[in-house]
Amino acid sequence: MITGGSRGIGEAIATGLARMGSDVVLVADDAEGLERVGRKLTDLGVNVDQHVVDLRDAGEIQALVDRAGQIDILVNNAAPGQGHLPFLETPETDWQLQFDLILWAPLRLIRPIGKAMAERGSGVVVNISSMSVRDAAPYVAPYAAAKAGLEVITRVAALELGAHGVRVNAVAPSFVPTARVGHLANDPAFLQRAAESVPLGRLATVEDIADAVCWLSSDAASFVSGQVITVDGGLSAGRFRPPVKSGS
Repeated sequence: MITGGSRGIGEAIATGLARMGSDVVLVADDAEGLERVGRKLTDLGVNVDQHVVDLRDAGEIQALVDRAGQIDILVNNAAPGQGHLPFLETPETDWQLQFDLILWAPLRLIRPIGKAMAERGSGVVVNISSMSVRDAAPYVAPYAAAKAGLEVITRVAALELGAHGVRVNAVAPSFVPTARVGHLANDPAFLQRAAESVPLGRLATVEDIADAVCWLSSDAASFVSGQVITVDGGLSAGRFRPPVKSGS
């Protein structure tokens, strides 16, 4: 099950898992996007279920869990945009939206699905966090605070569920230019500056994030749990200073 699976990072994760042979349960509030991704995954030879769900609604989440059946891999990816307002000007409704989608929706999925995984003795949960938890920036306080809470849930759930064969991890991407952050993804000057700040010299792609999720979901990561895997091209290694060009 992948939430936010109708586009961007969620679509890439769903595609990666389908290529590994996993049947896929796609969850999003975008029926048209779900249909498009569903057709693509079906062409890969896997079974696909699509569910249009408002993940802010506890009742709709419970109905989703009841309909979906056995889930072996749960990926909590759904999130709104990061926000554009200064900390002191961000209304409470914006905070609530971030916490509803980033924190409460995963909680409402992990509790019943994680319990079923524990009863079976196996399962994987991967939560999508963000580099903004460690690298604070203006205008993203609600988003980053919710992601920080999700990382705590990741670690505690890993501690409590590990004895039952369930692994819980998170992936923390740096900036990924997707439609969800279109105001930045469509700014060539910003993209160039951002890429130049990355030691590997480029921005992350949705496939970069999906590859990390697929690895954590596979037996290749069978002894990895309670971790936040940072996928940032080396940004968090320290302060990167692009080399001074010769003659300047």
